[in-house]
Amino acid sequence: MKKYIIGIFAAATLLQACSGKLDLKPSNSLPIEDALGDLPAIQSALAGTYDALQQKEYYGRNYWLMTELSGDNVYLAAKNSNRFISSFKREYNVQDADVADFWKTAYKSILGANNIINSVDAVEGDQEKKNVAKGEALFIRALAYSDLVNMFAKPYRNTNGSQPGVPVNLKFELVKTPRSSVADVYTRIITDLTEAKKLLVNVGADTKYHASQYAASALLARVYLAKGDDQAAIDEATKVINGGFSLVPANAIPTFYNAPGSSEEIFTLRFVGTAEDLGSDNIGMMYLKPGYGDVRVSPDLYNTFTATDVREKLIGIFSDGSTGERTNLKFAGQESIAGMHSPKLLRLAEMYLIRAEAYAHLHQSANAISDLNTLRAQRGLTPLAGVADGDVLDNVLTESRKEFMFEGHRYFDLLRNGKDVVRNFCHSTLEIAAPCTIGATSPIAICPIPQVELNTNPIEQNPGYGQ
Repeated sequence: MKKYIIGIFAAATLLQACSGKLDLKPSNSLPIEDALGDLPAIQSALAGTYDALQQKEYYGRNYWLMTELSGDNVYLAAKNSNRFISSFKREYNVQDADVADFWKTAYKSILGANNIINSVDAVEGDQEKKNVAKGEALFIRALAYSDLVNMFAKPYRNTNGSQPGVPVNLKFELVKTPRSSVADVYTRIITDLTEAKKLLVNVGADTKYHASQYAASALLARVYLAKGDDQAAIDEATKVINGGFSLVPANAIPTFYNAPGSSEEIFTLRFVGTAEDLGSDNIGMMYLKPGYGDVRVSPDLYNTFTATDVREKLIGIFSDGSTGERTNLKFAGQESIAGMHSPKLLRLAEMYLIRAEAYAHLHQSANAISDLNTLRAQRGLTPLAGVADGDVLDNVLTESRKEFMFEGHRYFDLLRNGKDVVRNFCHSTLEIAAPCTIGATSPIAICPIPQVELNTNPIEQNPGYGQ
């Protein structure tokens, strides 16, 4: 009797050749011995696994919005479409649809990556192409586990990794798996990325829309920083900084987010034309009119900018013109499609900021300020000078806030460093009622394990959410 598995990604087929994209066609009962039996099937499944990252429940929209609305960069307008309210209020429960959808979509990407990782060595074909496919799948699995452990577990840096993390499944089948510790999840991520770097050794800086050796190093730098291994974060970030990328100049910033493929990008999840237009679910539509226009820019963020900072141009006046509220223009559109965006998930600016933060933790203030000034020079700002050692980390976090506003970094930057989220723009009639402060160690700072998971896999729930 054949063993059957959930073949979510195995039966991807080619779209029209001119698009260069793959259409994901699920096969719910694919015999395991027929799954991914040759290199073309491996490559089709890989394209499907990238596509899983693009779903609106993940990087297509929800993941970034959930994290941004949890922070202090934006607020949810008093008049809204009833979306993402639980994220802004941090009033999640085990039935929350956004939380459950992200969980399921992230694990679907892991399941697809597992199928490739476990199948590719046995198929016939060019060894270099097999290495690349496996390396990319390892990168995707590491990325998904990194995002999951950020959302559902306490920061490694503050707990030494001893707290419950998320279930780690390395198989291409749905199995009951207990929660691994945060430390064990990070060990898995680091192992995957270290192997991915070796397999992708011939994939260089010109590769933007698939994982490369530099994408693996960049994600490793991010993970090491979160773990508290500052020297390793510096080492990996330095490899990328020396890898042939360049920061885009100040005059390119206003249009930087409207087109993928710049010299600054390390790994971009590219959306292509009408084939991947999410319509009203495009991320920009949550900020803009026409669109839902629910999410507005906090004056607390806007007031951090000086007149010469070109990033200020990425914030505009909200279109109704009556209240002076401000909106995010980063995701205004791409290829003349309103609100469409290709998420630049890893880019050179982050490497400078990771390295600066790690230097700050190690009390190497001069090195930290040097990295900040390298970035500031390309954003229209004068160099920092005379910064007291005790203020260096706050300067790094402020620069990161401005550089990565609306891109899902700010919330985790604060929690990683044990800092509360403080919303200085609070109790305004322009926004819905929500907490002015979210404590870094509060139970609501992390999400509940979704009930849909507990129904089939009765794992430990996070404190404050019951069981």
